Order: sequence, then C-alpha cells, then structure tokens
Amino acid sequence: MVDKENLKSEVLSAARTLFMSNGYENVGMRDVAKAVGRQPTQVYRLKLSKSDILAELILELNAQQIERLPLITSKITKGTLQEKVGKYLLKMYEFDIEHLALRQVGAAHGWSWSSEYEMKNFDQVSRLIAPIAKWIKEAELDDVNARCLGIFSLYYVGLRGAVIGKSSAIGCLKMIQSSLTFYCR
Repeated sequence: MVDKENLKSEVLSAARTLFMSNGYENVGMRDVAKAVGRQPTQVYRLKLSKSDILAELILELNAQQIERLPLITSKITKGTLQEKVGKYLLKMYEFDIEHLALRQVGAAHGWSWSSEYEMKNFDQVSRLIAPIAKWIKEAELDDVNARCLGIFSLYYVGLRGAVIGKSSAIGCLKMIQSSLTFYCR
C-alpha cells in the first residue's frame, strides 16, 4: 500500500524541480510520475491536477513566509509607518526573489486554481498582510483594508521589477516607494 502523504510530498518535490528546470508548460503529469518512479495512475489517485500541484507549491511558499513573520516583525519596532512597511516588504521581496521562478509560474497560472485553493491562498495573503494592517491601525489611519490591498498590489508591481528587469529586493522596493507614500499617510 502506498502512503499517500509520502507520495504527495514526493510528487510536489519532483514537480517543483521539473517546473523550475523545464518550465511549467513543458511538464506533464506523466513526467511527474516518472520522476517519482511511479505509474501515472498512482499519481492520479492523489486527485491532484497539474494546476493543483502548482497551487500546493505556492501554498507551501506562503506558509514558509508566514512562519518567518514573528522573526521579521520582531525586528521592525521603530520608524514611521512607511519605514516599517518598507522594511517588511523588503524582507518579503528577498524571500520571493529567492523563489522567483516558482512565484512567476504561480502568478502566470494561478487563474487555473480551484476556488478552494484560491480561498487558501487568500487566507495566507491575509496573514501576510496582517502586520501591515496592525501598523496602519497603530498609526490611526482610516480605510485599513483599502490601504492593505493597495500596498499588497504595489508589492506585486515591485516584484515585476525582479521578474522583468532582474531587480534586487532593494530595487523592487525603490520601484514602489513613491506610491507607497500614498498608502502610509
């Protein structure tokens, strides 16, 4: 009997490697099955499509970022709202640039995820935005949700600098700095 959790872990790991080396579009479920030494039917029994696998990989990345939040936010205690948000986004950029190839594939193909995966991703993004919301509330600014959504949207504009222009984390932050001022006042 195949342990489904172990097989799922193997499939996710192999798929990640294959997506990064061959490109998402060039990898099929048969390729993933072959990489883990299984028959495609064994992998299909996990009830994961290729887009589900991608969603699982993005959720894993998000979970890693969420796990790091206490360490990151504990070091951001002083400064203006914009300085705090900038320091926080810089740490997020550093992480996402380390995993840029997968983030890029996730952004390009996230539209194909089921609503279940979309809700899980939304929940994780809400947790990633929580420190910013806390700082906005501490600054006694209104429209916390709108400001958070604006900042999160800006974050992805900055990340495009890394995708398109190979910007560093600091370059990504500089790209959005003037617009960030709008949400932090």
